[in-house]
Amino acid sequence: MKLLALLILITAFIGCSSPALAQKPGKFLSIGFGFEAGKPLNTAGTVYNFTGGMTVRVSLHAGPGYATITGGGIIFVPWQLSSQNLKAAAQIPIKAGYKYIFLRHFFVMGELGYSLFRYYTEGNDNNLVTTRTGGFTYAPTVGVQLGILELGLRYETIQLNTGNLSYLGLRLGLNF
Repeated sequence: MKLLALLILITAFIGCSSPALAQKPGKFLSIGFGFEAGKPLNTAGTVYNFTGGMTVRVSLHAGPGYATITGGGIIFVPWQLSSQNLKAAAQIPIKAGYKYIFLRHFFVMGELGYSLFRYYTEGNDNNLVTTRTGGFTYAPTVGVQLGILELGLRYETIQLNTGNLSYLGLRLGLNF
């Protein structure tokens, strides 16, 4: 926990002390770090209470916007940890997309990719059992870009062999 707090503090310091060069028209490459939070929807919302994690995004200037590659880790926390066998789940998304900035600071973005997904359950003898799966992922996003700060609202769906898992996510990012 102390390490996470230190990483957040260092990222905030770098973000506040760096000049606002992220995703300016003349800049070809930017790298962004984002803190993610979300609310699972539909059937996923009956099992999981919230999501949280961190992502890294590389953006390359292409045409009027930016081609993006995003990866990271998102944790799905169930409603009650103690009363059920399901302990948590983890998503590792690998997505490519395009971010189009319009009206000076506002943007729309679409991403497609693949997500590795792991379910953690309690097995016999209180052992932790991991079930691995994966599936196609898509995520439309709308947001605002203010210098190095990015705030985006995203609807993300993962098409797993057991059905779709969807959530509404919020990303607070710092782009350098």
